[in-house]
Amino acid sequence: MNRLRNLICSLVLCLLLAAPAAALTVAGRALGPEGQPLAGVLVSDGVGVVASDHEGRYRLQSAPGRVVAITAPAGLRVKGPWWLPAAAAAAQQVFRLAPARPLEARLRLVIISDPHLFDASSPQQGRYRGQVDPGLPLRAWQAALPGIKEFNPHLSLMAGDLCMDADRGPLAHARAQFRVAARAWDQMPGPKRAVPGNHDLRYDGGRVDRALWHEFLGPARHVYILGPLAVLLLDNPGLGQRPDGRPRSTGQLPAEALAWLDRALALLPPQTPLVVVSHYPLASPLAGINPLYRGAVVKAPGPAGLALRDVDQSAALVMGLLLRRPLVGLISGHQHALYQARLRSLPQAVHLLGAPALCGRWWQGDMAYGPLRFPPGYLQAWLSQDQEGWHLATQLVRGKWAPPGGARKNQP
Repeated sequence: MNRLRNLICSLVLCLLLAAPAAALTVAGRALGPEGQPLAGVLVSDGVGVVASDHEGRYRLQSAPGRVVAITAPAGLRVKGPWWLPAAAAAAQQVFRLAPARPLEARLRLVIISDPHLFDASSPQQGRYRGQVDPGLPLRAWQAALPGIKEFNPHLSLMAGDLCMDADRGPLAHARAQFRVAARAWDQMPGPKRAVPGNHDLRYDGGRVDRALWHEFLGPARHVYILGPLAVLLLDNPGLGQRPDGRPRSTGQLPAEALAWLDRALALLPPQTPLVVVSHYPLASPLAGINPLYRGAVVKAPGPAGLALRDVDQSAALVMGLLLRRPLVGLISGHQHALYQARLRSLPQAVHLLGAPALCGRWWQGDMAYGPLRFPPGYLQAWLSQDQEGWHLATQLVRGKWAPPGGARKNQP
């Protein structure tokens, strides 16, 4: 009898695991500071996105395992958590918004990327295993915080790879690194938004798994309204193939995210200026250039330099959607290199900004090769508008973990 019962339980469990995720309806109201209904509040789970109507009502078809995020209109903020697991969002039913901190004409941003955080509880799994003091990345993070708080940004942005290598090793190792990363991210002054990097996601079973990111850090794609601008946060780590056919991470915005982006853009006013943040660059002056032994300048030594896989392989499709709107800038991480340019060959001039790595000089790409140097640090940035359009100015901030030399201004 016990054997039969165990067999039946096993069959039921297999059927449940094989069944598609149950649909989950997230419905409720968005209310303003005086309890008034708010129209145009975006509600998204990273797959679907809707806007509240004139009564403040929204209805989103979601699924367990997703996270639901609220995009507050200009001048407002979500009172309480701005994202929740889908089941919790379905139960909450009401999101209340409050007045946000007043903005200034010149918007201040902090842009951080690639801190590669870990500690002794979650040691490295890859080629640097055992070679780096496990306290170094967190010391770099802690050293940066006072300056960031003093700068008092209107928005802090993380361009991915908060974790050292949560993509490798057992799940317990990845979870330990996410605990470290989440505690560090909680110390960052708000408002703040982040996108995952290739080392923040799992690739078990030949698919990209965002479950740990959702659990610890919330949505992997999101819209944030910053005054007149919309900041689009896109998660574009994907799976590609090595020349021998083995899988490897690569830049690739999934079809699901492209569809989400199309729907999100349709809900924004047509003339909303856009700033896009992703881990893999949508365009980069460093990708695909010749290796050092041929006389070119590259980020790191090796027979191939930076490969074309270091940019988003779906960039043409993404840009096809973005260029229908006023596009101000593309911000990315991944390459551990600071660069800034303006793409003037497009229908509109677009700022192109690559963020440096925060992780420190232990990473080979933060050293000098040839006439170029790629020092570690983070960026203070300013967005301003005049008759010619939007302008983006940056300053590289080096902390105590970096070589001497102070800050270097980088104007477009």
